[in-house]
Amino acid sequence: MTQWQPPRLRLFEDAHRRATWLELLYDLVFVVAVAELADVLPTSLPAFVGLFVPIWWAWLGYVFYANRFDTDDVSHRLLALPQILAVAAMAASVSDIEQRSGLFAIAYAVVRVLLIVAYVRAGRHVPEARPLTTRYAIGFTVAVLIWLASLAVDPPQRYAFWAVALAIDLVTPLLTRRAQGKLPPQSEHLPERFGLFVVIVLGEVVAAVVLGLKGHDVTPGTLMIALAGVAIAMGFWWLYFGHTDESVVLRTRLAGQVWVYSHLPLSLGLVAFGIGIEHAIMDPSSSSWSFGLPAAVVLAVLGLQHLCSSDRRAGAIRLGAAALTLATSALPVAAALPLIILYAAAQVAYDLFRPQPEGVA
Repeated sequence: MTQWQPPRLRLFEDAHRRATWLELLYDLVFVVAVAELADVLPTSLPAFVGLFVPIWWAWLGYVFYANRFDTDDVSHRLLALPQILAVAAMAASVSDIEQRSGLFAIAYAVVRVLLIVAYVRAGRHVPEARPLTTRYAIGFTVAVLIWLASLAVDPPQRYAFWAVALAIDLVTPLLTRRAQGKLPPQSEHLPERFGLFVVIVLGEVVAAVVLGLKGHDVTPGTLMIALAGVAIAMGFWWLYFGHTDESVVLRTRLAGQVWVYSHLPLSLGLVAFGIGIEHAIMDPSSSSWSFGLPAAVVLAVLGLQHLCSSDRRAGAIRLGAAALTLATSALPVAAALPLIILYAAAQVAYDLFRPQPEGVA
């Protein structure tokens, strides 16, 4: 590590690039954040989604900055490490958001202000990046100001401010596609970073199964539900990581951005699936919608990602499986879980025996 150096473009380097130790440390706090969010879902789906989006966006903001400008020097670490502390404060707020919404807003604003400082600094040292960094800094600053303005009102009015600010945050990259086209993401590094977050949310499925078994008598029935939930999660893992298309992130006009944003419903679906399996363990006679609907969302998003890679046949199969899973959710748990396992296994078998499209690993 060089102690002090200015930001530089990492897009066109020949060296094989992997996630740094700092990036892995950054991801660690999101393991905790996702676990805290999972506790919110059983009490309020809107709160779960509304809080998941800014936490995911905080992670995404750092990922894209590091993808283009990471130097892993002292200055970069001094901007990244306080973000970890702020995300930890966000995670500590979600379980009692009514009382700690102010802390959540301030912590999120800190994360974004540090990112804005990083982009302003990058624009100063990398002139060719200035059109992109300036637009990002302006859009993100407007959003931060709205987050801070939300402190002037109490919930639930405060949440309306958050929704507007998040909309500005989410739209800002979509309005800078021309500048992004001149500085495309580093295609080797980005899929790995997204894959690591998928691993985090898949881990929440396993954690939910463990908690379900821990809080309920282990019988043959509950054990089968738990094993089926983990087996389906393994199927999701296989289907996602069996399709790592690095070229898709360079399609910045539409397909690349759809691929990026699709990871939000994918992550939401995976966490919700784990919580649904936990609910089924606790109450085997309950409806299958709690895990069937999230499983359908996951498969539909995987299908969309295949379409982004121009793999229409696999995309159609994923979307068909999503429709079947949605219909299967109307069945009892004992019937729905084996069928969803069958749908996932059939897709894995198809991927194993079909010729791989060019550019897909």
